[in-house]
Amino acid sequence: MPREKSAETRMTLYRLLGLPSTSDAIREKYMEGFAEEQVKVGDREATLFHGRTEEKDVGWGPTARGLSGKAIDVKNSVPAAVLLIPDLERDDPEIEAKEAKTDQAVWAVTFGMGFHLLEPRYIDNGFGQRVAIRSADQTKLNSVTKVTLDERSKTERSSIPSGASLRNFGFEDIGELATRLVASGSIEGLGNPAKPVTIRGADALSLPLSKKPESFLEDLERIKKTLTLPPVSDELGFLEKLTIIKDKELIEELDEDLLDAILDPDGKRLGLAWPHETIDEFGTPQAYRLAGTREGTRDGLPTLNELLEPVRDAGAEDRKRKFDSLAVILFESKDEQLASGRLPVRKWISFETDKDGSKYFLHSGRWYIMENDYAGVVQKRTDEIFGRAAPLPPLPAWTATHHDELAYNKEVAQVVGGLCLDRKLIQGETRKGKIEACDVLMQDGTFIHVKHTDSSSPASHLLAQALVSAEILTYDEAAKLSLAERITEQGADPAAYTLTPKKVVIVMAKEERALTADSLYTFTQVNLGRQDRALASRGVEVYVVPIVKEKKP
Repeated sequence: MPREKSAETRMTLYRLLGLPSTSDAIREKYMEGFAEEQVKVGDREATLFHGRTEEKDVGWGPTARGLSGKAIDVKNSVPAAVLLIPDLERDDPEIEAKEAKTDQAVWAVTFGMGFHLLEPRYIDNGFGQRVAIRSADQTKLNSVTKVTLDERSKTERSSIPSGASLRNFGFEDIGELATRLVASGSIEGLGNPAKPVTIRGADALSLPLSKKPESFLEDLERIKKTLTLPPVSDELGFLEKLTIIKDKELIEELDEDLLDAILDPDGKRLGLAWPHETIDEFGTPQAYRLAGTREGTRDGLPTLNELLEPVRDAGAEDRKRKFDSLAVILFESKDEQLASGRLPVRKWISFETDKDGSKYFLHSGRWYIMENDYAGVVQKRTDEIFGRAAPLPPLPAWTATHHDELAYNKEVAQVVGGLCLDRKLIQGETRKGKIEACDVLMQDGTFIHVKHTDSSSPASHLLAQALVSAEILTYDEAAKLSLAERITEQGADPAAYTLTPKKVVIVMAKEERALTADSLYTFTQVNLGRQDRALASRGVEVYVVPIVKEKKP
């Protein structure tokens, strides 16, 4: 007996907000060459954009010809479609009444490469993830993509095919922002309640939806109702402690703070973020072009300075326009096989600023405010670390007589009975390049790191240095042998020293007054908390010792 065809199929759904008109949902470059038709989905007016991109020679053609001597006449084009369905409900708190001519909310169903057609500025960031947080089985998460909110802005994706809870993915309660969830779950009224489906939630939502127009519209209403529900657990609800900002005037003020930070060479609350979700389906690109400049295609991926240099070079009146116009186009190789559409530079920037007693983050092109309880968790963790009593005698004062950091470290070594290893680098097997094991080493495995900190960047650099050193020396035998060689060179016996770190003491020196837990930028507090956890998992205790560095006359 033939199997009955399913009434549902997996679709990719976006929610667009703030549209001046439906046609503004489509990027300008696709307005020509793509057909625009007014259609109906059930009893609702809708708009369908569909077509193919212009045929072009394949990017790898010249390489194949160069190697084989044979020209390849192969062209490529990409089919794509977007179905735009206005959300006309009056009780939707995110949009105005259906009679309004501006700021309408629109559902966008994309087909093929249709997501390329959408104008990124109107995409409701995190819409799919918010649905997943309210409909997933909290014990059946299959994949979590997260971005660290420290200066590294690192993106990681972890998968557990059989499903697990959030804690099994190593998700930290501070310093990590989830950008994509894949989980088994269900939405009331959608599909078979006895048979959970895989829900993929990021900016877009991917799940089976009805192929029948009337039922499809009902599915949209069920999804919208899901957004009004509480998260399925406090654990998943914590992922929403960073709240998106939609106040246009506030966004403009925050953008001004961002431009000021871009111009400030010492402004270290800027980071490079990877717009992972936008290019997820293309693998890892090998080249890029910075649209909005005259630069050609470059190998590799852009650095923060490469992205911001055109903004810094622009005149004051043109700076905002320049920043908004810059975009990154990724390629599979320098031969220009396309790997992405235009990704606004704004989506590559991670930034933090304080305003009116609140903390704001820029992530994936959108502004977020940190909830007080989230900030409280970060601050409480930092206070606890600063409150630990370091296993050291009182450290000497850092006076003007110490002409540099090395001179101070030598005195510290004398006071604590340790060995000064400042500027003595070690080499391991698992890391390229040499690192500093510590500034002062004690026989019981206490590694002391000393740094003059005047801003968040040096403090974060010091923390990262301590973590890398301690982490490598817990398992890298080549690094331990290299450390033993440095000890021998200083005239000491390596056998008298514990080469695996047991304690890490971070001495933070600041002019005029000592650092406190709440004087650290949030980025640095997050970094400290994360690294404390990482070292604790390896049996390494962390201590922070703030000291005052005397100002030179």
